[in-house]
Amino acid sequence: MIDDKANGKILGEIPLKSWRWLGVNELKTAAQIAEEIIDVSDGETKIFSEVNLAEENVARRIKIFVGEGARVEFISADLGRGDYSSDVEIDLRGDDSSADFEAVYFGDGKRKLDFNYVIHQRGKRTQATMNVRGALTENSNKIFRGTLDFQRGAKGSTGRELEEVIILSQGTRNRSVPLMLAAEDEVDGHHAVTVGRLDEEKIFYLMSRGLDKPEAERLIVEAAFNPVIEKISDENLRKELLENLQRRLG
Repeated sequence: MIDDKANGKILGEIPLKSWRWLGVNELKTAAQIAEEIIDVSDGETKIFSEVNLAEENVARRIKIFVGEGARVEFISADLGRGDYSSDVEIDLRGDDSSADFEAVYFGDGKRKLDFNYVIHQRGKRTQATMNVRGALTENSNKIFRGTLDFQRGAKGSTGRELEEVIILSQGTRNRSVPLMLAAEDEVDGHHAVTVGRLDEEKIFYLMSRGLDKPEAERLIVEAAFNPVIEKISDENLRKELLENLQRRLG
């Protein structure tokens, strides 16, 4: 839903009035919204990458429709400098269709990050995974809404959702809302969020091996991001993302 009131637009929001008191539908974007619709035909397998390294504010809306026996893999990496809003909706409308969604993000300065990720599971025996990892520092402000939507008729479907957030300083604001909707009984879904500072034991171990504390922290964050970044097919783009992350953490 888009709210054209005030000086910005709400790109995506949880469509449940009872959740609005959480304040997770309030970030607006003044950026021009780029929209894309993608079809994955029956039996097809497609891999998509969404990478943001822009200096300016960016807002994107993507809808993906997945046919019978088809599979989509969606990889997202946000290391831009401006505010970033991303609304991704995957519709598993075909029986035996599947979606693997993986994303990383880094918030620093006064960046505002707004993520709304939804996987609708309509067909029988659909499979969905949503794994999101991020790090926040300075005065960044982030909202994450991740929804697994088991609709009537999705018998035998499974879904897994996890967001892991690393907090690097006290000035950040993080709001995470994992949501699972089930209109069908015979489904198996799990969702969770972990939020916390860097593991002090890991930092101590790395420092005992000769690293200083900033180097140890950078290595831990890189280790969390690498499994997703490595799935991007463009080698030059992978290198640019890692160098960007290293500079920001340094």
